[in-house]
Amino acid sequence: MGRYIKYEIKGSYKFILGVLALVLILITGIYVYVDSVNEPSAFGATMVGLSSLVMFGTALTTFLYIVGSFRKELYEDRGYLTFTLPLTGNQILGAKLIVAIIWFLLLGFVVGSYNILMMMKFVPIEYNTIDFSQIFSVFSKELVVILTMGFIGGVNTLILIYFSMALSRVTFRNKKIGGLWFIIFLVLSGIIAYGQVKIATALPYYIDLNTFKVSTMDILGYHLGITVNANQGLMITGDMGHSFLNIAGFIYSIAIGVLSFLGTGYIIENKIDL
Repeated sequence: MGRYIKYEIKGSYKFILGVLALVLILITGIYVYVDSVNEPSAFGATMVGLSSLVMFGTALTTFLYIVGSFRKELYEDRGYLTFTLPLTGNQILGAKLIVAIIWFLLLGFVVGSYNILMMMKFVPIEYNTIDFSQIFSVFSKELVVILTMGFIGGVNTLILIYFSMALSRVTFRNKKIGGLWFIIFLVLSGIIAYGQVKIATALPYYIDLNTFKVSTMDILGYHLGITVNANQGLMITGDMGHSFLNIAGFIYSIAIGVLSFLGTGYIIENKIDL
């Protein structure tokens, strides 16, 4: 499995580095332009807007590239090599997932760090007057938990996409039908979200992500908004800025992620006709 991970990294690193270089160049251009002009112009604002769109487009392209690499294994000749390796379906999928996570984390870290460096260079701030203790206080337990849940939700979404692609492949065998996998993904996401709401309603126990205390819906009567994420959990935002997570809904989303992973591995190993 380790060798296969290295093979996947070797086959995709040039594309990832190219995208990263383009994004960094665009970020640099935006900061330099904003710092150099005395008065904003329509042309400059248009260029900044276009650069932002290009960055969004490159991020989307990267996502589609990483996701598409799995689809190529299912429909193109490279699948003959991959699926005849002495690896189980779970190992093949696990390797794909690990490489995707590595690239997403790398892109996020580099772009985020570079933005901080650009701000330190071009934004006039007296750093000796900054109370860094207040900045670090922002990174509370609640934020760490929410970021962790976001990461888990992203991984679950990626697994569900892989499962949808594999299911699309075996449903129509060797026929390529455009974005059928995306339709399957949307249907599955809707079903999962519906099940999550039902479970959260039946088991209305929530955990305060700041204090980690368990409460019921009756106690949380002052909530303002509810957010349903089929791959992350059912969230409630309170009027004091606290966030609450439905325990049963979150466990349900984790279980769905595990089942989707195992289901995809099973399809790869037993249902793919080479």
